Amino acid sequence: MNQQQIKQLETELWASADNLRANSKLTAAEYKDPVLGLILLRYAQNRYDQAKIAIEARIPDGPRGKRAIKKEDFLAAGAMMLPEASQYEYLACLPEAGDISEALNTAMRLIEEEYTDLAGILPKNYQELDSELLRELVRVFNKDAA
Repeated sequence: MNQQQIKQLETELWASADNLRANSKLTAAEYKDPVLGLILLRYAQNRYDQAKIAIEARIPDGPRGKRAIKKEDFLAAGAMMLPEASQYEYLACLPEAGDISEALNTAMRLIEEEYTDLAGILPKNYQELDSELLRELVRVFNKDAA
C-alpha cells in the first residue's frame, strides 16, 4: 500500500466515522464493536486468500488429483477457513435488496460455530446500524489493499 492509498483509506475512514456519528443513534462506544468486526472480517479474508494460494501450491497431486483443502490446512497457515457466507467478497457483493445486517450477523455466527474459541466474542448487533451505512462501511474496507 503506497502513501497515496493510505491517505485515501484514511479519508474514507474519517468520512465513515463522521457518517456514523451523524446518522447513527449509537455512541462511539456502541458502534466500535460492529466496525471492529468488519475490520476482523476483512483481515480474515486477506489471510484466507493468502493461505489458500500457499496451501494449494503445497498439496501434492495424487492419483485422483489434489485432495480438498481442510480447515487444518488453514490453521497450519495461520488463517481461518471461512464459510462462504462469512467471506468478505460474498458480503460486499450482496444485492442491494439483501439484508446486510442479517448477513453480517450470520457471518459472525458461522465463524463462531466453526471456531468455538470465538463463541460469544464476535459482534452480532449489526441490526442496530442503518443498512445504507453498513453497506458504505463494507465498501470502504472492500479494497484490495485494505
